[in-house]
Amino acid sequence: MDNWEEKNLENFQRLREKLIAKSNFDENCVLNRSLTLIANKWTLLILVALIQSSKRTSELQKQIEGISPKMLNETLKKLISYGMVKRKIYPEVPPRVEYSLTKFGVSTATPLAALADWSAIWEKDLSKIYKKKQQDRLAIISQK
Repeated sequence: MDNWEEKNLENFQRLREKLIAKSNFDENCVLNRSLTLIANKWTLLILVALIQSSKRTSELQKQIEGISPKMLNETLKKLISYGMVKRKIYPEVPPRVEYSLTKFGVSTATPLAALADWSAIWEKDLSKIYKKKQQDRLAIISQK
């Protein structure tokens, strides 16, 4: 068993112990609440981009392929309301606005790093699954 497998097994056992007493994952469950706040594609990608550095809206738009300006702005507003992102307006003409993570937002780095590690380790499998999902979606569209 290599180091990653040992660490993964330890994390699995620790999580299992925490969840063993849980009979359901309703809205009172802290895990349910956490996932409700951050578990969507755009939120996670914005958090990852802001872990790299503070960014302007245009930089985020370029970096996060496929996100519409409307979705980007809505997600940034949501993250600001959660206290995970802060918005700084510079008194310039034209005004310059930058987004960065708060202390609470920075705290997502550890679980996001774990997700990035997992993604890298399972990249081949994830790529196959993603490719199959895309093919299935295209097949459905072509049937219409």
